[in-house]
Amino acid sequence: MQLIVILLATVSILTFLSGVIVFFGASKGDKVRSLWFFLAAIFAAFWMTSIATFMIAKPGDASSIGWHVNWTFASAIFIDVAFLGYTAWKDKYGKPLTFFFLLFGLIVSAFILLQPHLLYKDVILSNTGNSVVMNIGPLYFAYIIFFSLIVPAIVMTFLKQYFKSSSKRKKGSDIVIAISFGTSSLLILVFNLIFPLFNRWDFIWIGPLALSATIIAFYYTILRYRSLNLSSIWLKIFSYIVIIASIAIVYMIIFALIFAALFRGSTPSTEVIILNFIMVVIFICLMPALNQLSVSIRSLISGQKPSKKDETDGK
Repeated sequence: MQLIVILLATVSILTFLSGVIVFFGASKGDKVRSLWFFLAAIFAAFWMTSIATFMIAKPGDASSIGWHVNWTFASAIFIDVAFLGYTAWKDKYGKPLTFFFLLFGLIVSAFILLQPHLLYKDVILSNTGNSVVMNIGPLYFAYIIFFSLIVPAIVMTFLKQYFKSSSKRKKGSDIVIAISFGTSSLLILVFNLIFPLFNRWDFIWIGPLALSATIIAFYYTILRYRSLNLSSIWLKIFSYIVIIASIAIVYMIIFALIFAALFRGSTPSTEVIILNFIMVVIFICLMPALNQLSVSIRSLISGQKPSKKDETDGK
């Protein structure tokens, strides 16, 4: 549980940083689209944080946990609305489509925040695991219908742009995002919407991790395919942070799987998790120096001076 919470906290910060980089680093012509991406990152960070808070809540937190549960359901709506805005804003029907889903989402989220009993009956907090007793009624079906409509709309928009575009760079960006968004949406549907109906709330952390991978995929396409024009200063300063954090998260997931396999399902202590996380971040930060050292060692072994290419690679 500790590892999951740390991972969710880390990916929420990473997601927020990605949005900050894109918004403040974008050129004036791309400010509107970058704003939609920033909003998606903000709501995603809140969603991840709310899920983490719900997972570690204790029976004594019953008075305050309701707000986090409400926000968990509501923030998920605005994540997809913001993704749609980023995707379709420049299309002919993009603006009216985005505003339609924004209005739809505002109505559903207003009921969730003001009349949460229409969506769920009770929040159960226990030492063996927390859960929510859903109220299968009109609000729940409206919630499901919203995502059943907006997710295909987002994926279809990317696919439409993919087949319409003649640029290989644009095609590469659209297909990467369409696949990553479709995959994360499927995982969220299974582990955050379907499983809870069978009182399985112990896997709701999979959705946020899948969404964080999608945010990183968005950010990757922005860097790789230049789908947005970002200033070089922002790219150099923050992109390195995002890359370091992403590698650290992947390492921690692999570490947890190996630890569980070796110790028969046991989970590492918080101290061990934090120590491993710090060590991997330090190692990644030292990579440029290690690359330079590797170039020097190769030159010593070969008895030749490092080539200009090797020196450049080392830097």
